[in-house]
Parts: sequence; structure tokens; C-alpha cells
Amino acid sequence: MLNYIQAGGPILYILIVLSVIALGIILERVWCFTKNKTTVNSEFKKQMKIYLLEKNYDKAIEFSRTEKGVVGKTITKFLIRYCEIGDYKDSDELLREIELNEMDILEKNTYLLGIIAYTAPMIGLLGTVTGMIQAFGKIAVTGTGDPNAIAGGISQALLTTAGGLIIAIPTIIAYNIFNKKIEKMSLEVEKIATFIVNIVKR
Repeated sequence: MLNYIQAGGPILYILIVLSVIALGIILERVWCFTKNKTTVNSEFKKQMKIYLLEKNYDKAIEFSRTEKGVVGKTITKFLIRYCEIGDYKDSDELLREIELNEMDILEKNTYLLGIIAYTAPMIGLLGTVTGMIQAFGKIAVTGTGDPNAIAGGISQALLTTAGGLIIAIPTIIAYNIFNKKIEKMSLEVEKIATFIVNIVKR
């Protein structure tokens, strides 16, 4: 393995750094999404509706705290602010503001995966070009009689291309999975938010 890394040249070291960053982000995001559920069960909505219709906000806040993740936090913060302000006429805007702040937790660092997924093949291609330049430079000096003279440049060209693709493929998969989860959770928050606002405004 060390021989491959050395043969890949400085470009491969850059790709290794990117792979470590991507892996760190993926593991951190998996942990974040594990903590935050993507759905809310019907029992939660039923019980919340009862508390809100009774205007029993203390119980509603206490109950919303039992719901882990972005949905529970969004509802809890909304109800706390609503109860403190009283008859808040812009409850839609308030809930939307809290929701956007909470969704930032899910989107944190995800964009970096997109950047790495896009740039890793480009960096690998750069290594390919520089490797081929090196190989052809040696051909110009020594001719084609000694294959060992050009092997290093060709090896670097192939390794960096492979390295870029090895990093990009799983990173793209993870990036799309995370975006799908964010989209699903955002939709769930929107639904429960609309549900609560409609009850509160009655």
C-alpha cells in the first residue's frame, strides 16, 4: 500500500487528505441523523392536539420534549415562545424561523461532501495529466527503449485517477442519501408545523 501511495506522488496525498475529511463528515452525519428521527408517530400528534385544544401549553411543552430530534425541538421552541408572547399573530413566520434554524443542524457540513465528490475526480485527472507529462518527458530524453524510465509517470497517472474515483463514488452516494433524509425530515417538520399552527390559531 505504501508503495502505491509513494508512486501516486503528491496528488495522491491530497486525495488521501480529502478521503479522510469525507469519511469524518460521513460518520458525523450518520451519528447526527441517528439522533434525529425522520418521522413522528400518530400517537404524538394525537396527544399534542389534545393538549393544544385544551390550551394546556405546559403539558404540551413537556410532552414535545419527549420527542427526540429536530421535530421535537422545533415544536418545543415554538410553544415556549408562543406562551411567552401570548396571542402571537405571526405564528407561521415564527415557526418557520425556528424550523430553518433547526434544519441547519441537519445540513451542517453536508455541502462539503458535494465539493469533495465533485473535486476528487478533477484532482485525480490533474494527477493523470501531470503523470503523463512526466512519462512523455522521459520518453523525449531516453526514447522508448527503457520502459522503466516511463513507468513511474504512467503509474502516477493511473493511481491518481483511480484514487479520485474511489473517493468520489462513495461520497456522492452518501451526499445524495443525506440530502434525501434532509428533504424527508424537512417535509415532516412542515407537516407537523402546519398541524400545530392550525390548532393554535383556532
